[in-house]
Amino acid sequence: MRFKAVTFAIFVGLSFVSFMNGSTEPATGVKIGDKAPKIESHLLDGSLFNSESLKGKMVLVDFWASYDAPSRIDNPRKRTILAQYQNSEFLNSNGFVIISVSLDRFKTPLYRSIERDGLQDFFHLCDLNGLDSELAEAFKVSGDFPNFLIDGEGRIVEKSSDIEKIVATLERLESVNREQFALNRH
Repeated sequence: MRFKAVTFAIFVGLSFVSFMNGSTEPATGVKIGDKAPKIESHLLDGSLFNSESLKGKMVLVDFWASYDAPSRIDNPRKRTILAQYQNSEFLNSNGFVIISVSLDRFKTPLYRSIERDGLQDFFHLCDLNGLDSELAEAFKVSGDFPNFLIDGEGRIVEKSSDIEKIVATLERLESVNREQFALNRH
């Protein structure tokens, strides 16, 4: 019964947000329920990256910088979260990845931080423009560095600079999926 209530609440909330703008598709924006801005950029290795290639996956878009102490403190936790959830199934998503958007202006400290913090399994983007980067502007990032959790349909399901709030949402969406699976088996 609880599963039905949670699923209904999520459906009604997303439907409400979608229909507020007169469309069945949510508006592109940076609020929970919005369709996340599309990400097209180059990875640090030079290859082209398009967020559309991750459709169907739960994605954490992590804004950070090598000089930002809270970002660096959270990096080991993010690495653990990736290992824990990369093969998980969530409501509207299968698998989990992290897009790391660095707001650094210099390569050397960025590369050093990625190596020291063990972040090699993330998708790393950085145009070396700091807060003036196109992605920072698209996601309206200013003084603090938020995380955006985006489901497999491209909708923002959580936004917070508190990594534990992101984890709580991952757990909740994984739990809803398990309950849905259990109900479908009966």
